[in-house]
Parts: sequence; structure tokens; C-alpha cells
Amino acid sequence: LKDMNLPALQRGEKQIETNFNRKVSRKAISAFDKNVVLSNLIPLSDDMPFWKQHFKQMDLVIEAVFEDLSLKHRVIKGMEEVVPERCIIATNTSSLAVKEIAKASKRPENVVGMHYFSPADKMQLVEIIPHEGTSKEVIATAVQVGLKQGKLPVVCKDVPGFFVNRCLAPYIDESMVLAYELENLLDMDKAIKSFGFPIGPMALADEVGVDIAFHLHANLRGDPTMGQRMSGANVQAMKVLQEAGIKGKRFGCGFLSYPDKKKGSILSSVTGLISKPKGVTVNPVASEAMKPFLKLTKNTAEDIQQRVSGRFINEAVYCLQDGVIRNAVDGDLAAIFGVGFPPFSGGPFRYIDRIGVAKYTDQLNRLADKYGPRFQPAPLLVDMAKTGKKFHA
Repeated sequence: LKDMNLPALQRGEKQIETNFNRKVSRKAISAFDKNVVLSNLIPLSDDMPFWKQHFKQMDLVIEAVFEDLSLKHRVIKGMEEVVPERCIIATNTSSLAVKEIAKASKRPENVVGMHYFSPADKMQLVEIIPHEGTSKEVIATAVQVGLKQGKLPVVCKDVPGFFVNRCLAPYIDESMVLAYELENLLDMDKAIKSFGFPIGPMALADEVGVDIAFHLHANLRGDPTMGQRMSGANVQAMKVLQEAGIKGKRFGCGFLSYPDKKKGSILSSVTGLISKPKGVTVNPVASEAMKPFLKLTKNTAEDIQQRVSGRFINEAVYCLQDGVIRNAVDGDLAAIFGVGFPPFSGGPFRYIDRIGVAKYTDQLNRLADKYGPRFQPAPLLVDMAKTGKKFHA
């Protein structure tokens, strides 16, 4: 484990030990097993002159620095001066193109993306993202490392958003359309949880960070290959929300306000208003910022479910069609373990099979007629509806 200085390194060590202590308390592992793993951990920092001796023996390095291309380039160049030629450099990125990161490498065939989902100690999915020049041996090694880490590795094409975030962006887009049509934002979260997701769109945005969710939305909206599929949300309205200080749960000011059982709930760092609500409520700061853009429309729970889930599912089909994922099984597993797509449904592709490809295509066509081309079914779905094929035999 290497970090830039001793305090940062100590925070990393403490987090690892805390995670293992939690596993021991839950009887997931024994105290002996914990000690064996921790005894193999070698903490290093830039101010330790002997760190290079350890890295000269490396077979694989996973860098997880901030999502800054120039910083990742500096890290890769610095690593390649020390590590042996055989060493694989895996980059943990959620938004940068792996091919762009690999441009800084002397040995681009040894560079591969490994996108871990947050929190990495709990989320099982890891997306393996080779660029066009990544060797097959490096891809196979990255998959094997993911399996040894107890993860579920899914190989994805090097495109904006990879697979899970590429499907999540239209989901966010539609949730931001509906947010301005509903009298109560909680109705959307309630409907989506009823559909089977573990968390609703508003709570999800608050958890990951509204700034991060909107950044993902902007990245995919700027991708020319997405066409009309990211055309729903009002970008100006989203900008006003950010200007109002809506950043997410960790900043104390998200779409929703969350009760603190011990001290009461700080509804907003902006207003400073303190109260003791019985449960989760809509943040009044968010409500005020959204008022000028409201277009209240009657939507049933089923309407909400079909619109939000439909955008995710249709994009998953586009990803299969465009070779972002290798097969429907990978897509189902990635959707369930990466974002919590209803597990009992079997994933987006098994969900379509269960309903019927032709019937689901008709449903998307009806939504497209009513709400616009962002719901237009993927050509693959249309072709399969005509031939009566299924995603799973």
C-alpha cells in the first residue's frame, strides 16, 4: 500500500484494519485470518527512500489517484521508471478513457482499467476495461486478480461511462425530468424502491454526491454516440440546483433531509435550519431552487417505474448491441452487483425476456410517442421483437 505521505498512508492502513475488524465481529473471518492478511500488508510512502526496492518486484500495480488525466499520466510515468517491464499498470477510473490514460505509458499494452465501485470494500463488481492496445494476457490477469479479491469482474469496452455508469446516466436523466413533474420527490424514490431497486434516484444522488451524479450526466450528454438518449433533463434547472448548494448527503445539503437520531436533523448547511423530522423529508432548499422549473404532471407509481427503469434497461440493450459488454449474462450481473438492479428480476435482460421482447418494445414505443425520442427502443430490441428471439436461451 503506497501513498504520498505518512498521514495519508496511516489513514489507508486504519481503514483496512477497520474493515477487517468489522468482518471479524460479524464472524465472516477469524481474528487469525485477519492477522495473516494484515501481516502481508507493506505500507510505503514517497518519503520512504526504500519504496522503490519493493516496486522493482511488482507484477501488477493498481493506481487509484484522483480523476485527473495529467495526474494519472505523472503516476504512470513515475511507476514505469521503477517497476519491471512485465508489470501491469491498472488504473481505477470511472470517467476517464483508458486509451487516453495509456498514452503516457511506454508499454501501453500493459495498461488496463479496473473500475471499482464505491464503497470498494462492500461492492462486489469490478469493471475490467481494456483499451484497443491492451494485450489479452493483461486482460486475463486483471480478471484473475479481481476474482482473487473476491470481486465479480466484467469486461467492458472503453467508452464513456463503461457499462454501469453508461446505463445509469439515462436513469439520472429521466429522474431529473420527473423531479420537476412531481409534487413530492419522495414519490419517485418510493416507486423505484417498490420496483425493486434498493434505493431511489434522489437518495442515490445524495449518497454518491449530486455533483458526481450531475458530472456523470454531463459527460454522457456530451458523448455524440448517445444521440437523443440524453435529451430529457433541463440542464439549466440542474445548474440552478448546484448553485443553490445542493451537493449531496456528505455536504449536509442534498435533495432530501435525513434525520439524525442523536442530535436532530440539520436540514441544510445553507439555511442552518434545525428540526427533528420523523423520517426522510424533501430538503426545502432543493424545493425552492426547483420551483421556477416545475411542470407538475400526474404520474402514477407505474408511470414512474416504467420511465426510469426503461431508460436504464434500453441503454443496457444499446450497450450489448454496441459491444460495450460481451453478452447478456455479463450485463445482468453488472447491473445487479454494480447499481442494485432488482436482483429477483435476474437483471435487465432477463427482465425483458420475462415480460416478452415484443411486449417490452411496444412499451418503449408508447413511451417514445408520449415523451419523445429518448425512449426509442434500441435497434437490437426491435430486430429481436420481429424475430421472436430472447436474450437468454
